[in-house]
Amino acid sequence: GYVVVEATTMIATHLMETVKSNAADLLGRQDVQEMLETLKKTHPVLVDDVIPAKVSLGTLHRVLQRLLRERVPIRDLVTILEAVGDSAELVKDPEQLTEHVRRALGNVIARLFLDDSGGMRAIALGPRLEASLMGVFGPRNPQSAASTLTSDALAGLLRELQKLAATTGDAGPVPLVVPPGLRVGVRRLLEPVMPALPVVSLAELPPFVNLTTVALWEMKELKLAAA
Repeated sequence: GYVVVEATTMIATHLMETVKSNAADLLGRQDVQEMLETLKKTHPVLVDDVIPAKVSLGTLHRVLQRLLRERVPIRDLVTILEAVGDSAELVKDPEQLTEHVRRALGNVIARLFLDDSGGMRAIALGPRLEASLMGVFGPRNPQSAASTLTSDALAGLLRELQKLAATTGDAGPVPLVVPPGLRVGVRRLLEPVMPALPVVSLAELPPFVNLTTVALWEMKELKLAAA
């Protein structure tokens, strides 16, 4: 009943996985410059309009690293540059620029998780947890007292999410789908403990995606403490 795999295939698979896991660190600024020089042969106006007119090479480098760190392919450099150029007048922070680029790459991101029928299995946020996380990561109302999750409650929620990811990911990675305002905050929260769990914003999913919730990440009890 065991599947027999050739040694060379096993080594290549593990090597490719290692490269993917460390792609963000392997991508240097010189590599980005060479990518732009290649793109400039076919899209000279686009490259000159964005780099360095609107953003620096270093900023683009950090955007690409953020994409690779979450295993988002950067082959479509045209779309990435167009999104950076369109957003750069209002946004300069690489983290926020990356969010704009991710939305432009919605088709690419969605296809990472689509099955043969065009469906996408996902872990969803429960309404109570969503409201609590919005109080932590979302825009706050200065008129009201902010609330945060207790450390014990948060640790329990992370353990629960680890269980959900383990039980639903047998057929491939199942992303956690969150509202746009929570994606960055939730990603920061999960990166130290679950760096491989994809966190996808609802705003990144194209209309053709048939989203199916296979698990719900929710607070069983409301445990809030005044900040």
